[in-house]
Amino acid sequence: MSQVALVTGAGGGIGAAVCTRLASLGYQMVVADVNGEAAQEVASSTGGIAVTADVSRLEDNRAMVAQALEAFGHLDLLVLNAGVRSEQSPDMPLDVALYRQINGINVDGVVFGIDAALPAMSDGGSIVVTASLAGLGPEQANPVYAMGKSAVLAYVRAMAGALAQRGISINALCPGFTDTAILGISKKLMRKQGFPLLTPDDVADAFQTVLTKAGTGEVWTLVPGRPAAPFTFPAVPTTLLPDGSAVELRPFLAPKER
Repeated sequence: MSQVALVTGAGGGIGAAVCTRLASLGYQMVVADVNGEAAQEVASSTGGIAVTADVSRLEDNRAMVAQALEAFGHLDLLVLNAGVRSEQSPDMPLDVALYRQINGINVDGVVFGIDAALPAMSDGGSIVVTASLAGLGPEQANPVYAMGKSAVLAYVRAMAGALAQRGISINALCPGFTDTAILGISKKLMRKQGFPLLTPDDVADAFQTVLTKAGTGEVWTLVPGRPAAPFTFPAVPTTLLPDGSAVELRPFLAPKER
């Protein structure tokens, strides 16, 4: 039985490249995008089905998973790739509507996507989230974007323990600047200055590496000239008791195992 993958933000750029890669690996594809025509074009080229979905809406996330199950009967891989750039620069007054829109896609789209997919996934399932180096840097020119990507990384790492008990892995991939529409007008300037950009196929290569080599709760980075690699977070300081001994924090335990 073929494995089934659902990819959000799959109508172009990184999402489309990942769909093409997964289809070449034998996956049956569910191509989700807010632009239904773009999703259909990618679905037609990969032999999959297209789903129109606004990932900032929980009901759309549930609907896209339901369509995947209706078409294929199961779901093995969830790729949460949908994202938008931030037009909220640090020297501008906060535009609350824009702030909500950006985080609705970049943050809610991950949380809602996971919540919607988990009932459909079983032991051996995988979730891969497209984040950004901006969540590690951070990118000072785009603080709202950087905040959202940092939140996504924290969520992936925090969810790993609970999902592992269900046999489901979750990891994040943080590409650097990639030659896609999300760069906006910055792309032209970067090209003029000779700044090296990743291609969507570069990110698809890294995605395949994460899918096959990562454990769970890992954050992988990708920049031009370097292979994809897991990022090592510094250790969190441990609490000290009055006698100077350290308090060991236990990992998350589900209520049934306490």
